[in-house]
Amino acid sequence: MIVIYFFIYILLVFLFIFDIFLAITFIEYRYCADIRHQPPLVSSARHLRRNTIEQIVKYYNKSKNICEIGSGFGGLARAVAKQTKANVYALENMPFSAFISKTCDLLSGCKNNHTIWCDAFEYLAKTNKKFDVAIAYLGPTSTGKIQKYKNKVRVLISLAFEIKDLEPARVIDLSEYGFTVYNKIKYPHKLFIYEFK
Repeated sequence: MIVIYFFIYILLVFLFIFDIFLAITFIEYRYCADIRHQPPLVSSARHLRRNTIEQIVKYYNKSKNICEIGSGFGGLARAVAKQTKANVYALENMPFSAFISKTCDLLSGCKNNHTIWCDAFEYLAKTNKKFDVAIAYLGPTSTGKIQKYKNKVRVLISLAFEIKDLEPARVIDLSEYGFTVYNKIKYPHKLFIYEFK
């Protein structure tokens, strides 16, 4: 009987922690969407992550510095860090998401992934670092901001959203796997790869 009570207790603790996680995530989601008018946290689909990593490994395998603009919980940044020898900088402006990302970095033992809690665009404006590759999974309103910082990156991989007024070097069509919904509009899954001199 004690064993059953123990498992019930563990289950209740887990559910309590999970409820807190969901509540904080919901608050960040609403804050991001309603107050900051930024795209809320949306995890990238597995095929987007896999194909992004394939492009980096195939074409940009000598990269030393890679950043992810708006990394959320850092899953893509960690995956890139594990597949490459580059230093990967996961830039995230939401404190809880950055905390989860840092915690996962520690637990995974991924030493070349660095989560930074910051506004990614402010960070890019102030840093002296140059990035070989930048990865962004942002809505159409935020992708336009990236153009200001193209002097800081050599290659930009935009997941699902095309950047106006820029001609991609390559487009990887993954629309057969799904789409991203943003402001009730469906954007087919694609990788837009931009190369800057």
